[in-house]
Amino acid sequence: MLIGNKGLFAIEYEYYDSDRQTELAMYVKGHNILEFTRNNKLLTTKWDLTDIAVWLRNLIENTNDDPYPVDSEGEYAALKDINSRDFDSEDDDEFDAYYDKLDEWNERHRWHPHSNGGIIADVYFQFVGDNIEISWNNQDDEVDFTYKLGCESVPKNIFISVMDEFLTDYANHWFSIS
Repeated sequence: MLIGNKGLFAIEYEYYDSDRQTELAMYVKGHNILEFTRNNKLLTTKWDLTDIAVWLRNLIENTNDDPYPVDSEGEYAALKDINSRDFDSEDDDEFDAYYDKLDEWNERHRWHPHSNGGIIADVYFQFVGDNIEISWNNQDDEVDFTYKLGCESVPKNIFISVMDEFLTDYANHWFSIS
């Protein structure tokens, strides 16, 4: 099933009734940013996405602007996160406070920690005004993602509408009581 417009923002998915697996593609400006190559085959995420779905539901229910928590070079969240990881301090409290801020922000804006071991792109979602910035850092040696590092911005209302329709269908398919 396809929801949205692949040229702007869309979710395409198919359910598999074994182990609650769902194949998922996320198109941002025409590119499936979840796409990867394995054994010379072009694939997309296929996994039990329940924790990702719960995380996404929480994301679209809290659409406030939430800037990156530390000063860091970079045009978008994925780059800022890469560049902010070089911080060091002799002061243990300062060191811990810095990385706690990063971890807390990532918990709200990055879905990868909720993947439960599935092969899924490392994507950041940050609401900025009337848009959502979707950025990714897939510079992983273990998985050959097609889209390594980048960012696109899409209208917040379109993102929320597409996600809400997908998440509602996902919940109805996997968790409806018949």
